[in-house]
Amino acid sequence: MNSRRLIHMKVVIASWNPSKVKKIKRFLSGVPIEITSLSREIEDIEETALTFEGNAALKVEAVRCHFPEDIIIGEDSGLTIDALEGFPGVKTARFSPGSDAERAQVLIEMLAHVPLSKSSAQFNSCVIVSFPNGESAECHGFMPGWISNSDNAEIRGYGDIFLLSNGKVLSEIDDSPFNHQHQALFQAKQHILEWLKR
Repeated sequence: MNSRRLIHMKVVIASWNPSKVKKIKRFLSGVPIEITSLSREIEDIEETALTFEGNAALKVEAVRCHFPEDIIIGEDSGLTIDALEGFPGVKTARFSPGSDAERAQVLIEMLAHVPLSKSSAQFNSCVIVSFPNGESAECHGFMPGWISNSDNAEIRGYGDIFLLSNGKVLSEIDDSPFNHQHQALFQAKQHILEWLKR
């Protein structure tokens, strides 16, 4: 890649969520070009797709016209529960009014009569990287578990009801080694680094 072109090129994070932007920026450290977020002038979009891939693509497409010469990265993620036919899926953050804690409680109530052995669930992440030459890469991360609140503990979010194979719920551990978003972002970072080396 021409060094002069690299000086002006950026990775633009197609997200309006400050905590997600912070996480992606931290994970992409080491990429040899500027990592930047969106300006306030670019309006948030409605996530209308039926899949994580579709919503990640919508975010990238909404931003591409503003940054035609840059690399765009968009991510969408959520929880899918097998006994509920993949619900809440892309609606994880909005299927019910209130906070994540309240939505997690709703899921516990929906699964009240489902045994633990049949409450399998997954956290899913899809990251799409769009390059200025028209190429793109789709990256996926996946973390399996079960939905449970057998201890009737206080529920502060989805991490308190997502049971892992080590017998602990997600909120009790450092999930970095197998976090679904980290998996997808690791792949995305490799795609960016490889593309920049051309």
